[in-house]
Amino acid sequence: MMKKKWHVLPKISEEFIKGFPNLNPIVLQLLQNRKIDTQVAIDEFFNADYIDDTHDPYLLIDMKKAVERVYKALENKEEVLVYGDYDADGVTSSALLVEVLESIGIRAGVYIPQREKEGYGLNMSSVQEIIDRKFNLIITCDCAITNIEEVELFNKNNIDVIITDHHKEPETLPNAYAIIHAGLKRETKYPFHILAGVGIAYKFAVGILQSEKCHLSDKDKEIAEKWLLDLVAIGTVADMVPLVGENRTLVKYGLMVMKKTRRLGLEKLYEISGTNVEKINSTTIGFQIGPRINSAGRIDHANTSFELVRTKNLERAIEIANELNLNNRKRQDITNKILSQAKSQLDCVDKDTKLIWVYDKSWNLGVVGLVAGKLSQEYYRPSFVFGHDGKLWTGSVRGIDEIDLMEVITKVADKLERFGGHKSAAGLSVKEENFEEVRNLIEIDVRKRLKDLELSPSTTLDCEINLSDIDWDLWDYLEKFEPFGMENSRPKFLIKDCKINDISFMGKEDNHLRLQVDQFGTVKKVVGFSMSKNFVDIKNNDKIDIVVELGVNEWNGNRSLEIYLLDFKKIE
Repeated sequence: MMKKKWHVLPKISEEFIKGFPNLNPIVLQLLQNRKIDTQVAIDEFFNADYIDDTHDPYLLIDMKKAVERVYKALENKEEVLVYGDYDADGVTSSALLVEVLESIGIRAGVYIPQREKEGYGLNMSSVQEIIDRKFNLIITCDCAITNIEEVELFNKNNIDVIITDHHKEPETLPNAYAIIHAGLKRETKYPFHILAGVGIAYKFAVGILQSEKCHLSDKDKEIAEKWLLDLVAIGTVADMVPLVGENRTLVKYGLMVMKKTRRLGLEKLYEISGTNVEKINSTTIGFQIGPRINSAGRIDHANTSFELVRTKNLERAIEIANELNLNNRKRQDITNKILSQAKSQLDCVDKDTKLIWVYDKSWNLGVVGLVAGKLSQEYYRPSFVFGHDGKLWTGSVRGIDEIDLMEVITKVADKLERFGGHKSAAGLSVKEENFEEVRNLIEIDVRKRLKDLELSPSTTLDCEINLSDIDWDLWDYLEKFEPFGMENSRPKFLIKDCKINDISFMGKEDNHLRLQVDQFGTVKKVVGFSMSKNFVDIKNNDKIDIVVELGVNEWNGNRSLEIYLLDFKKIE
């Protein structure tokens, strides 16, 4: 693993501290780091309110038109299909819209593509199948913003398409009946532009429920709206969109619903993953719930996860939860195997290497994105990882801060069969005969963009503190920063000039550290998980600077503050 640079964010001014005399200066530093620097913004951040801090769905340009089209389908008893995506964001979006359509009387079908055979988004084979099945209205979830030709084929067959998506806007939008996408340049009235796919689907669902044509009572509308928020929280966190603004509010209330969920499948998934229901948070979704829901689309078919969050049969819920848990283990094994094979293709990653490009026709397309993420993290290079679906080379790309992947990919769009994504994560499919040309063009472009940059990973640190600053009062404030996620990561602190009083090792293989450190007379314990291998040249009385996170350890009814070691540098 490459040694990380430490980047400490700029220190707040004395004027800012004086403006909020009742807040701990460390807390104020954390708030300013997250661009929360007014009383209104602070109140919203710490006391997010569902009514005040979520936005009117009808501020989105096509919302009214889309909602009216849904009620036309209800009145005319038309065949409606929800077309989703195979990841957790797409699955939760699909389930959410199917549920709200059922609540108003539409029994919608659902179509989630098979990752390896069909790839991401609409594809011509599935479009033809849908046409043959005589659907009248298609609603996409978490996809289709780049599917111009597929939407046009629906139009030629008199099938209306409502797109709900959040991916990067292309130069030309599909000619859909309606497009609900808060991130489009045209959406100047909607205050928040970075909703997840499930967040966009949820705004559509709320729009449907709030329509004057909805037969439900106001109370039933509110109940229906709130009970969908568990799906919103899962999809939003799993898709790693920034947990700020409206996303933060939706996830905050969604976590409350997750703790009380009525979904048998989620209850059983909690049990098999060892989830403590009372302590469910964004980390629980990111590391326990999300990966298991994602595993269906990676190993088999995402229909399994869709059924998990929809089933009302206890035996089936148990069966699916066990299946997803097993799939998750398989996913981990396959990922590790392909990662090892990918590394074997790399001769030398040095300062002249500007991107990683690896491929193999045998690689499972369901995990190439995970492998790309691991390569990008380890080598800090844009990483392109390709498998083959029998017709096309299909790859996932993970990036670094210094480059916009979608800008790179869009420049070769005319040579691609499909593509889509965000600045730091994207996917693309290319014909065999174009593969080398696309590779060469992308490599030239990436080299040009990164030409004069020294690529090495960095850790952004919120601020420097002392060991003496760590107490329960500080922790009480840190807890209020939950839910953590993109653009509101768990605070990282720099503590300098720590003398090591004692070093001990933990775990079956002694791979974890326990340190006793002394700074200016304050002595505390620090735990470093999987850090033993990095401590070979460190001994008692050495001085180190450390990067830490704070947490709480609860055992047998006792609570203690914990300091977790993330990185260190020896002071020579």
